[in-house]
Amino acid sequence: MTREANGSVLEFEKVRPSKPYRGMGKEDLLYFSSQPFWRRLRMICVAIVLIGWVALIITVAALVLAYPRCREAPSRSWWQAEAVYRVYVPSFKDSNGDGIGDLKGIESKLDYIKDQGFGVISLSPIYATANTESNPTINAFRAGNDLAVTDHKAVGGVYGTLGDIDSLVAAVHDRGMYLVLDFIPGVTGTTHAWFSESRNNGSERRNFYVWAGKASDADPPNNWKSHFGIPAWTKDSTRQQFYLHQFASDTPDLNLRSAAVREELEDILTFWLDRDIDGFNIRDPGFIFEDFDLRNNTVKPGITSPGNAYTDYDPIHTSGQPEVYGLLEEWRMTLRAHNKTATEKVLLTNVDGALDISRIYSFCDRSGVQMPLNTGFLTTTSCNGACVTKLVSDWMGKTPSGKWATWMSGGDNYDRIFTTFNASYVEAFMTLSFLLPGTPVLYYGDEIGAQNIGSGSAMTAARNGTSRGIMTWNANSTQDGFCDNCTNIWTSVMSRAEQQRGPTSDYIKELVTLRRKVSFKSGEYSRALVDDDVFSFVREVDGEPGYLVAINFGPNKVSRDFIGSHDTISPEGVIAMTRGTAYSVDDKVNPAKLEIEAYGAVVVSWDYVAKEL
Repeated sequence: MTREANGSVLEFEKVRPSKPYRGMGKEDLLYFSSQPFWRRLRMICVAIVLIGWVALIITVAALVLAYPRCREAPSRSWWQAEAVYRVYVPSFKDSNGDGIGDLKGIESKLDYIKDQGFGVISLSPIYATANTESNPTINAFRAGNDLAVTDHKAVGGVYGTLGDIDSLVAAVHDRGMYLVLDFIPGVTGTTHAWFSESRNNGSERRNFYVWAGKASDADPPNNWKSHFGIPAWTKDSTRQQFYLHQFASDTPDLNLRSAAVREELEDILTFWLDRDIDGFNIRDPGFIFEDFDLRNNTVKPGITSPGNAYTDYDPIHTSGQPEVYGLLEEWRMTLRAHNKTATEKVLLTNVDGALDISRIYSFCDRSGVQMPLNTGFLTTTSCNGACVTKLVSDWMGKTPSGKWATWMSGGDNYDRIFTTFNASYVEAFMTLSFLLPGTPVLYYGDEIGAQNIGSGSAMTAARNGTSRGIMTWNANSTQDGFCDNCTNIWTSVMSRAEQQRGPTSDYIKELVTLRRKVSFKSGEYSRALVDDDVFSFVREVDGEPGYLVAINFGPNKVSRDFIGSHDTISPEGVIAMTRGTAYSVDDKVNPAKLEIEAYGAVVVSWDYVAKEL
């Protein structure tokens, strides 16, 4: 501003610069910063900063979510978590001195079974048959047939009463254990009321069994043979027709194409489910259907003079028929629909009879049998590492994803494993069966090295099979503690294999304890190093120690490098269990060099290490 001559003051508007300049004053700075361009520029810069922060937060959150986390181990049902103890009832424990094992005898030994580490008990047939009345002679009982059922809803008098089975079920459940009964759907005895009625061609039950032929026929309807080397047809003198029996002549085959028969069988299942039975072992489902047209079985190549031997023929029309799978699924639905208790019910079954294992598990995307019984090891007489690899791979390969395997050490109709193999080899097999994914099934007495009795076949129409020897409870007492004050027993007391490495029962307890670790109960399975002697595998689950199980199935000491056979095996291992090696539990070892004696086994553990991105 300036001053006029008369003293007045004139004000002039300040001339603003056209663009920002270095060193400009406060007024110019405020002037330019208030311009629209600079206001927008500031907003853009603030937005960029905010967007950057949001992006950073999103990136951090995404990394946290995407980073590998410990997956929760899958939950297991009781029949997956527990080991199964199979009991041949007449040979286990006699409570009343008649020389035959019974239900009360089993109840008296529940604590023994639980102490051995088993949570599931599977019983051989306990149903009423022609020679299980209350006081049969020993000879009559010995010659009897477990499958010749006369009443599926009654207990054979020699075994006890319905009250005894109820008491046993309650005692089993009180101990947190489970009880499985045999279910015999394919045959009955010839003295069953159904068969007696079916012999009358005018009866409502005339089609309950498989009948064929005419009164004038002298020869059977076809060339089918029984498993016991006789024609599979017997002519009935009353009906004047032939009835089918794929097993013994006193066990005629039921006609499961009859809706009435299937309803009766479902009613039998419900009867026992109502008594709190936890599941059923379905006997011989591969033979419950036969060809509708009764066509001849084909003679096997190379058999020039076929006779009555079952093995002379390919039983394409008497085994493995497609109707089996649908019926197994129906029985599974019956169990699932039974809601008296919240306990899941289980179905087991043998897979004889050319059955497709994968279809037993699941048929038409519906649930079937949870536990098909794997008898692969019971039919071998020699099996090295390569053989074990094949048997395990074959079964695991047939087990659909999400289904459950089983590993059997013995059964009613198979030679004792301690008779087939030496004790050290058996313990190697036990290591395998208890630590692979799946449920181990141990036959009574295998924990003490039981061997065959007498000679002959383990599979027989009569009860006195070679694998069914009397259980030894006290070798220094009468009848080895099987019964009190009894003079006769129905069969021989089992002999026992020499336990060179200490009692097998103690080792089984160790295996049961290890099997309860999360990595074994719920972990993944990966095969590691395998060769002609060694079979090894890894069990692991996120967040838990990993385990290498290495077993020598060969007759000589071996040394192997297991590093690299699976990507998580650590060089810093610790012995978790050993049998037949120079190691001790808690020894630190490097799996790059593990030495294992003949038929020895070692389990090595290491700490879990999270995988990097």
